[in-house]
Amino acid sequence: MKINEVIRKYRKEQNLTQEQIANHLGVTAPAVNKWENGISYPDITLLAPLARILNINIDTLLSFKDDLTDIEINQFIKDISGEISSLGYIKTFNKVSNKVKEYPNCYKLILYVAQIMNAYLAMGVETVSEQEKYQKQITAWFEIVTFSNNKELANMAIISLSQEYMNKGEYEKAQKLLDKIPPSGFDKRTTQATLFIKRGEYEEAYEIYEKMLYQYINNVINILMQLISLLCEEKNYEKALKYSELVDKVANNFDLGKYIGASSKLPIYLVLKDKNKSIETLEEIIKGIDSLTCARNSKLYQHMRFKEEDGIEEMEKMIKDSLKVDKELDFLRDNPRFKFLMDKLK
Repeated sequence: MKINEVIRKYRKEQNLTQEQIANHLGVTAPAVNKWENGISYPDITLLAPLARILNINIDTLLSFKDDLTDIEINQFIKDISGEISSLGYIKTFNKVSNKVKEYPNCYKLILYVAQIMNAYLAMGVETVSEQEKYQKQITAWFEIVTFSNNKELANMAIISLSQEYMNKGEYEKAQKLLDKIPPSGFDKRTTQATLFIKRGEYEEAYEIYEKMLYQYINNVINILMQLISLLCEEKNYEKALKYSELVDKVANNFDLGKYIGASSKLPIYLVLKDKNKSIETLEEIIKGIDSLTCARNSKLYQHMRFKEEDGIEEMEKMIKDSLKVDKELDFLRDNPRFKFLMDKLK
């Protein structure tokens, strides 16, 4: 909880009015009202007496064991990956558990550690019996976050938890969870863009429409990729390849680069065990990495502000790692062209 929420919560528990708190501290009732509404904060000299009046300690008042900043959470999550490699999954899991115990109300921390520990567990880092033990705790973490007042975090936890139930064949539980997520609310962006146009603020209107275009095109591509996966499950490879051609056209027409189209074809050729096509597609993927940032130079999105970091190095590392360990690529490893690609990536 934030300090304003803490003050309001414990003042009510002590059956005190804002005026009584103000009288104790020598401030005005409106000042206390502003504290509780997050408009302003109590002076540092008032923290200790305020905590005593509320019958709590300073740590509780400041939520010292309640919240971490986004920077602290992101750094902790970043450290976990390295520690799993160096310390192993079990020791890292114990460290993560202790962190959650230290900050039991920091829902963002709990959600993120649950997601990352779940991802590594799915890679088969431990035996089946141990997996069940850790999976139970991860599921419990997801369940905790579903009760968060932050709807975005709660919905993310519900999605992850429903996926866990689906993996276990508990489809009714998964459906009940998904039913908790309300339909998407009204998207005000089009109305906002219209308002900008009425004001003559065309740059702002362009930015909204371009962001919507970029988002919708990526959504279309993601849907097509899911359809390709489904068609491969049903062994309808001819139709899957037609969808991959469509992905390629959409990505090219909307200046999203060559990488996406090539990535949509690779799973099909791997399932078919087509060595030549698989290697050709891998070559396209590697060449296409640089084109991932072409959208930022496109006239279609010239009013959008993109993040500075392009993620090219991370993408190259991910491809290297997948080429090394992906079992679906084992049938290619003796091929000279594949070995050349590996050497090229090094």
